[in-house]
Amino acid sequence: MTLTTVFGGLPKVFWLLFSGQLVNRFGAVVLPFLVFYLGAKGFSPAEIAGVMSAYGLGGLGGQPIGGYLADRFGRKLTLIGGLLVTAACLVLIGLASSLVWLVTGAVALGLVGDVYRPAASAMVAETTPGPQRAKAFGLMHWAINVGAAISGAAAGLLLAHGYWVLVALDAGSSVVFAVIVAFGVPGDRPAARARRERAGYGVALKDPALVGSVLIILVGLTIYGQVKYGLPLKLAADGLPPSLFGLLITLNAGIVVLFQPVAVAWLSRYRRLPVLGVSIAVIGVGLALTGVADHAWQYVVTVLIWSAGELGMAAVEAVVIADLTPEGSHGTYQALYGWAAAVSRFAAPALGALLYGSGLLWWSCAALGLGCLALALVLMPSFARRAALIAG
Repeated sequence: MTLTTVFGGLPKVFWLLFSGQLVNRFGAVVLPFLVFYLGAKGFSPAEIAGVMSAYGLGGLGGQPIGGYLADRFGRKLTLIGGLLVTAACLVLIGLASSLVWLVTGAVALGLVGDVYRPAASAMVAETTPGPQRAKAFGLMHWAINVGAAISGAAAGLLLAHGYWVLVALDAGSSVVFAVIVAFGVPGDRPAARARRERAGYGVALKDPALVGSVLIILVGLTIYGQVKYGLPLKLAADGLPPSLFGLLITLNAGIVVLFQPVAVAWLSRYRRLPVLGVSIAVIGVGLALTGVADHAWQYVVTVLIWSAGELGMAAVEAVVIADLTPEGSHGTYQALYGWAAAVSRFAAPALGALLYGSGLLWWSCAALGLGCLALALVLMPSFARRAALIAG
C-alpha cells in the first residue's frame, strides 16, 4: 500500500481542515488538567465534580446548535465563530476565581466548544468525493489522536510554568484554526430555506436508517467508554498498579497513530454499515475479555483486540451519517452523530456504575456489541436504498 493510496486524492479544503484540527487538538490542554488546577486552588472534590459535570451538561447542546447554525448561516461562519467563542470561554475559566463563575464558564465552554464540529464535518463531507469520504473522516480522527498524543506530553511540561500557559495555548490554538479557515477555506452559502425545511432535525429523526445508525454509534461509543470507566476499576480489583493503565492507554494511542491511515485506506473498499457493526462487535468482545484477564500480558492482548475495533469504527462512523444526508443538511446530520458522542460520555459511566458490581459489565459489552452488528445487518437494505437515493 503506497502513500498515495493512504493520503492521496483529497481536496485542498480537507487538508486545511486537517491542519486546523491537528493544531486545535495539540492545544486542547485545559480540560485534561483542570482537575489538578482546581485542586491546587483549594476547591473540594465535590466542587470540582460540579464544575466538570457542568461542562458535560453544556456539551449536550453544543452539537445540535452547531448543526443548526451550520445549515442556517453557513459552515465557514459557524466554524470561525464557534472557535473564537471557545477561545473566549477558555479565558473566562482562566480568570474565574469563584465557584459560580467557574460553573458558568464550564457550561459555556461545553456549549460552544463543540459548535464548530458539525460545520467542519459538513465541509469534509461536501468537498470530498463520495468514494474518498471514509479516508477523509478517518484521517480527521487520526489528526485528533496525533494532536492529543503530542499535547499530553507537552502540557505536563508547560504546567510547571503556570496554568495560564495552558489557557493561552488552548485558546491560541482555537484562534489559529479559525484563521486557517478564514483565509484558506472558500466561502459557502447556507442552504436554501425550502431545502432546510425538508431536511431539518424533525425530518431526519423520521428516517429509520439514520436513527438506527445513530443508535448503533451511540451504543458503540458507550461500550468504548468502558476503557475509561470499567478498565481502571478492573485493574485495581486485580491489584495491578495505575501505571499499567497508563501503559495500556499509551499502547492504544500508538496503535491508532501508527495504523489508522492504513486501516482507513483498506476498509474504504467495503460497505460502511457492516464495517461499523463488525468493528463495534470487536470492541465489545475485546472489552468482554477484560473480565477474564488477570495478568498484565492478558490485558495487553485485550487492548490489541478492542483497538482494532476502534480503527474500524473511527474509519466509518461519520461517513455512515454523511451517506444518508440530503444536500445542504450535513450540518444537522453530523450534529446528530456528534450528539450521540456527547450522550455516550454520560451513558458510559452510568453503565459502568450500574453493572460493574454485579459482574455483568464485561459480558454486557459483548452482548451490546453483537447487538449492534445484528442491527447493522438488519438496516442494510433500508440504508442502501436511502444512500442510493441521496447519491442519485
